Order: sequence, then C-alpha cells, then structure tokens
Amino acid sequence: MKFAREVSGISHGVSLGLLAALYVRDSLALSVDVEPHVAGLEPSLPVQVPAGVDRAAVTREWPGWWADALDACIRGAEPIAPENAEALLTRPACLDAVLALKSGIEQLHRVQAPVALPIGDVLRGIESRIGRWAQSVELHIAEVPVEGLLWERIGPAHVLASTRFLNDPARTAPALRAVLEDLV
Repeated sequence: MKFAREVSGISHGVSLGLLAALYVRDSLALSVDVEPHVAGLEPSLPVQVPAGVDRAAVTREWPGWWADALDACIRGAEPIAPENAEALLTRPACLDAVLALKSGIEQLHRVQAPVALPIGDVLRGIESRIGRWAQSVELHIAEVPVEGLLWERIGPAHVLASTRFLNDPARTAPALRAVLEDLV
C-alpha cells in the first residue's frame, strides 16, 4: 500500500491488492456482484480480454478473490507485486489475468497518489471534545480510484474509500470523525 501519511496509528493508502482485483474486473468487463458494492475504476478502462485468459473462469473465481483481497487488506498482508497476492494461489484463472494485465495494473498503481486527509485536525478536535489524548487509535483507510462516493467500513478499524469521496473535505471530515469517535 502506498501511504500518504500516518498519524497515531492511522494509515491511509492505495491498496495494490484491491486495485489489481478491480483492474481485472473492469478490463475483462466481468459481471460480478459482491459486497460492498464498488463502482468501476475512474477513469474507466477499455475492455480487453488478453489471449489465454479464460474470462468465464475469472468470473467464477473473482468474487472469492475480492473477498480474500479485502481480508488481506484488513490483515495488512498487501502484495509487493500484483501477482504475489496470496488470494491468487488458489485462483489460477485470476492469476493468469493478473499476469496478462500486469503492466496496466502497475502503471495505474504508480500514478495513484493518496489524497491528503484532515486526520490530525479531526483527531485534535475529538481530543479537545473528550478532554484527553486519543491513545492507541488504529484506523486504516484503503483508497480505491473508483467512480462515485464510497466510504465503507470493512473491519472494526478499516475503511474502504473512493478517491472522489476522500477529495471532498465536506464529506471526509465528518466520516473520519464518526469512525474515530467510535475507536477512541
């Protein structure tokens, strides 16, 4: 995960594991229904099915890959390279797709710069309101460059958020405040 900043156990970055899964889904135009619902990547990708990639098999494997990628994100088990995700060990069709689309996945990951968040300001406001330091606060925000507004708690101290949501201070500060107040 590329991190923008870490304050008092609070981290925020773009997850390579989640980005790879979304890139494959969108590039192959897979029709998959999973929770939480995550819109298409922004900007949208052209549909391409590389030679040797079994689109039907990837469609069958993808929901499990997505669930495992979310779990890996929560556990902090981010892959160093897209094809190294542990969720791909038992999903050969998804692995083939990642290998075929690897250069595009890596290029998209390279250009993603995590948005600066008002974490310090929000945390100081909470500390001021409660009259003490917020000790041992842990929050991890995984940013995904998808269409629309997304702020979804995927674990007690983990949030999946769209870049568009995080770029809107009027939405981000109250959402951060609500989660952090729950964790303090």
